[in-house]
Amino acid sequence: MNKYFFNHDLSPLLGLADSQIITFIGGGGKTSLMNTLGKEFASHGYPTLLTTTTHIMKPDFLSDESYIENEDLGQLANIFTNLKKNTLPLAALGIPEKVVNSNIKWRSPSSDFCEKIAEFSKKFSTKNPYKFLKILCEGDGSKRLPIKLPKDGEPVFFPKTDTVIGVIGLSCLGKPIKETLFRYELLPNLTSLDNYFIKSLQSADIVTTDFLYRLCLSEKGLRKNITSQKFCIIFNQADILDEKALAEVITLRNQLQTKGICPHIISVKNNYIIN
Repeated sequence: MNKYFFNHDLSPLLGLADSQIITFIGGGGKTSLMNTLGKEFASHGYPTLLTTTTHIMKPDFLSDESYIENEDLGQLANIFTNLKKNTLPLAALGIPEKVVNSNIKWRSPSSDFCEKIAEFSKKFSTKNPYKFLKILCEGDGSKRLPIKLPKDGEPVFFPKTDTVIGVIGLSCLGKPIKETLFRYELLPNLTSLDNYFIKSLQSADIVTTDFLYRLCLSEKGLRKNITSQKFCIIFNQADILDEKALAEVITLRNQLQTKGICPHIISVKNNYIIN
């Protein structure tokens, strides 16, 4: 196994060069991955908007003029059409909801406003075909747990999403399912997997790569509501695995590839991807 260290070249490794509107779903690590890709796209000159269709903590790495905290399409347009010299074309949108541990928590703009943004994105990109506007959206919450099952109404894709990225935090491996799976109570609802999960409802049962394989393939798991969108799975936190565990995840990746899924093993924290 080889590690490839990326700086600002992760998106082509993930097959995202032509993706325009990306929704991130699943477990822990979505925000870090979204921010990493957002900075990368912007560094290559692509106007990039970070936002959410659920909730997200306000990013803390942008300048004040890069935040949009109301439903003002004019402000959004102004940010990307009147950029200051040597300023990255990167902005973030969310509606302030409350303060959590001195940090501002954002909620999603209205669905109508998201539709307007998607339409703006289309028109903007038509005028700028070589530097089209990219929208990166967190469409799922997981209470910082590494894996998740979506309830009714989840995940929430940004309008006209063309790419969906399902994220799994590898810190779940070897840990009790009940402690690492957000919405654990929905586990019995995975009817297509009942024969397997009928024995997996004890709190002592742990997360294995076989469990993750089934979670990745389930239409009530990470594949929920996937239709024509490009879909890939990111196994994050590769840096915490020992050699044996990493080998098992590589086998899992290879198994998913045979099912037509694009899985990748990465460490956002340490900036590398496993070849």
